[in-house]
Amino acid sequence: MTSFHLDSDRQQTFSNAVLSLQQAAFANPVFFSETEISQLKQEARALPFRTARSVVGKRVHQDFDICFPAPLTGSFAKAAHLLQVCCKTLSATRPDLFESDLIINDFAVQNYPAGSNGIGIHKDGLRYRNLVFIITLAGQSDLFICSDRDGGNRQIVADDPGRLVILPAPGLSFLGCSDNRPLHGVDVVTGGRLSIGFRQER
Repeated sequence: MTSFHLDSDRQQTFSNAVLSLQQAAFANPVFFSETEISQLKQEARALPFRTARSVVGKRVHQDFDICFPAPLTGSFAKAAHLLQVCCKTLSATRPDLFESDLIINDFAVQNYPAGSNGIGIHKDGLRYRNLVFIITLAGQSDLFICSDRDGGNRQIVADDPGRLVILPAPGLSFLGCSDNRPLHGVDVVTGGRLSIGFRQER
């Protein structure tokens, strides 16, 4: 099968995951093949990185290298296109689900070294709309969601390579108030972490 091919099973997996956000703060279906992850990982490791700012926003610490804006080319473009088509197909049956067509126009690759302090508890900015996608390509770390900025009710999100983590963002009808977007962070980076993020910036 061609990499990043959309078939009915994959579409159903995606649709079920997004619709589950009506009751959940995240979805994390197994979505990508080993070959697809390998292609993404190879291209991600070839990118130029810079050190991220150590503190952003509401005193959120960051301890990783970043490539941003990363080039939406090659396998990255194929993966982004796949997700956009999945959204369009779903919205054809649920026309009020998204505030607008989901177009990925914000793409970052993050590389956390082993022993990194990760990224502190935060919410994605209001400018990011509809859905946020996180794809872990390699490493061992804890992605988590929680109920407050002290880390209350911490829940680990399984994000091993092959899973697609989906977070709700303003513009998704299920989210309701924009303040409901999930608090999340990354820590316990014992084996490093290489991940990519696809977003729609308004």
